[in-house]
Amino acid sequence: MNLNRLSLNTLLDANHTKALDDKLMGHKILPCSTITVSEAFDLKELFRNLNSRKFQCSLIVPDEMIHVKYERNPEATGTNDSQFHDILLLHTGTVVAWGLTEKQVESSILPLAESSIVTKYEPESEDMDYIEIEPQTSDRNSGSYMAGDVMVISGSHYNDRLLDKIAFAYGLARSTRTAVIESSLERHIQMTRKTTENLSTGIKLGVDAKEVLKSTGRLLLLRGKLNLYSELIETPDLYWSEPHLEKIYKDISKTLDVNPRISILNRKLDYATEESKSLLATLNEEKSVRLEWIIIYLIMIEVCFEIFHFYERYVDYKTKSTSTEHV
Repeated sequence: MNLNRLSLNTLLDANHTKALDDKLMGHKILPCSTITVSEAFDLKELFRNLNSRKFQCSLIVPDEMIHVKYERNPEATGTNDSQFHDILLLHTGTVVAWGLTEKQVESSILPLAESSIVTKYEPESEDMDYIEIEPQTSDRNSGSYMAGDVMVISGSHYNDRLLDKIAFAYGLARSTRTAVIESSLERHIQMTRKTTENLSTGIKLGVDAKEVLKSTGRLLLLRGKLNLYSELIETPDLYWSEPHLEKIYKDISKTLDVNPRISILNRKLDYATEESKSLLATLNEEKSVRLEWIIIYLIMIEVCFEIFHFYERYVDYKTKSTSTEHV
């Protein structure tokens, strides 16, 4: 078993290296960590917090993203861009850290945003690798692209490379936000599985209409987050007029299989919604049957009373008849 795992890892590493062309082989592969921790960040509060801590930060996209230059080491005092990690904090509750591992992000970056979190989630992360080609070795006319599963950041100027990183970041955040919905739906399915099994075997459901309605509400909210309240199913407006950046966004989304995952999610939501409708219909049917039996019982009680009254009248009549005959 260990040998098979080792062989698989070796094969994956070989394919990973094979995807890089010769001109990239000499460059260092760095980590890029993406973590979604909440429904949103309060960017104004977060920006004030970062400024108060003397971080070099700027609002790259108003009301959508903060860019932070995070020192590569505490002793660095210069302002050279190569001495900093680019940290991107998106309004969708996502942190994209270039050059930092997930553990480093959790220990150093997320605490900075803790007070700005709106509706906390169970964190979902995406770890990828990237290569950043320095200006002196980059082809002035080339742009950033995907080389297999590796993001290649290429550009003659720092600002050009930063824009490309932002395009990649939107695609990476799209993946982790989709993962949040996937996890929520999976938890919902596990919660309702026992009820569905009971329904299939004819056992009492064990839930009431209120719980089923709450379950339906959760599903509607998930469907809204996927299709209505976000840009998960479409390209952000920011890139409609920038073909190069739009291509980067679509390429990273394709690499992470975001569109197929969204399609699968919608199909699962269709099934889960039908399941909730079936449960609610079953509960309503049970309620109707219960009401029908109550009506039957009431009718039977009324019939019994009428029979009793008839018997009383009959006894009275017989008594009076007997008294008359004696007279």
